[in-house]
Amino acid sequence: MLSHFATAVASLILLVSALETASAEKRVALVIGNSAYDNTAPLKNPSNDAVDIAETLRTLRFEVIDGTDLSKREMEKRIRAFADKLAGADVGLFYYAGHGLQVDGRNFLAPVDATLRTDTDLDFEAIELDLVLKQLERNSRVSIVFLDACRDNPLARNLTVTGRSTSVGRGFAQVDKAVGMMIAFATQPGNVALDGEGRNSPFTEALLQHIDSEGASINDVMINVRKDVLEKTNGRQIPWENSSLTGQFYFKRAAVAETSADEIAALRAEIAQLKADEDALPEPEQEQLASLKQELEAETAEAASRVITVEPAGGREDPAVEETKTANLAPDASADTDQPATVAETPEFLTEIDQAALNRDIQTKLKALNCYSGRIDGDWGRGTRAAMEAFNSVAESALKTSEADQETLTALAAWTGERCPTKTIVRRKPAPAPKAAKSKTRAKAQPTYTKKKPAYSKKPAYTQKEPAPGPNVENDTVQRLLRPAR
Repeated sequence: MLSHFATAVASLILLVSALETASAEKRVALVIGNSAYDNTAPLKNPSNDAVDIAETLRTLRFEVIDGTDLSKREMEKRIRAFADKLAGADVGLFYYAGHGLQVDGRNFLAPVDATLRTDTDLDFEAIELDLVLKQLERNSRVSIVFLDACRDNPLARNLTVTGRSTSVGRGFAQVDKAVGMMIAFATQPGNVALDGEGRNSPFTEALLQHIDSEGASINDVMINVRKDVLEKTNGRQIPWENSSLTGQFYFKRAAVAETSADEIAALRAEIAQLKADEDALPEPEQEQLASLKQELEAETAEAASRVITVEPAGGREDPAVEETKTANLAPDASADTDQPATVAETPEFLTEIDQAALNRDIQTKLKALNCYSGRIDGDWGRGTRAAMEAFNSVAESALKTSEADQETLTALAAWTGERCPTKTIVRRKPAPAPKAAKSKTRAKAQPTYTKKKPAYSKKPAYTQKEPAPGPNVENDTVQRLLRPAR
């Protein structure tokens, strides 16, 4: 009886949860498409892409803030309004189509009035992608970002020629994301996406085709989008995503069977009858039933209070493991059994990641960890290899140092331990100049003469002496006359 009671209550919980629709959620989206650029050639599709995406998201119960051909000031106003609407949101979504660029590992979105002649113009004329991502991280429980902004960009080329930035890359750089966020790029990091010949770009056309598929998870949607874009571009463009979602997300949940309400009513009646018979049970079973009821009531309260959009990925794989993987290029047979698995078997559909872009991403991570002090130039030289050796020493890892690979980038992005120690520069005294070699034959010493001044003795000053008094003839004569005669 206890087992039957538990099964009945558990079935009721599942059916009540299934009847909850996305209308109870708070879904907010910001959609921007820039085509009519003032200082470079206009793009054909971004405005059309944004209009069509915004319309589709409204049918999926998103509150949409949108705009096309926006200046920097207008983009900032839309982002501010988006941030205000995100407060308490269950799902936040950002879609952007237009020109974008990466500079020194930072990603920027280009308003239609941007000129970007110098590095300084980036701060005043472009919008950094991190500004939008911060709003999603702060306010949204589940965050989804679509970037169809990796088109060939004349503004980036102009900045490369006239600016002083360390590195102006093609497309977007890899983005570090918070838990509960998926970022989908129109193409792989470092590559450029195609604008398309029809109303929409290849990426957005495929996204519009699959985003409202009933019962398809976000992973199913992106796998189908990737397959369509590969086929349409003959393998030149591979949509790419980074995900840290911790559960499945559905844009459009599977429809609930019409008989569900009747089944719930029948289950409630059965549970009521079981409760009425509770007094007839032996005391030990009554205690066990009371404990079971408490647990089931707690689960029922949780199911009734939560908004179900992200559900545990039950029965397949650990959701944390499954969702943090970048989706495989090969189609998932369990997600789409109607389409043959031909993509993985067709070599022409596979293109390698731009190695220089991967090198730059790794150099950026190494610099952030204080392991690399050189230029972020995509050159896997001696300095980068030495930085990898320094990181391996700190992290006690054995990552490759001879070349870059995706495993290395993933490990660096996930590292939260110590940074590389700061190197102390000791300035050494310059070595003394070498002494000239002594000649074996001695030169004859030349005599040295020193002219000495003659020593003079100081003569005493000459003083004229008074002459000795001579005989006074006149006086003697007088004395003789006066003398008496003898």
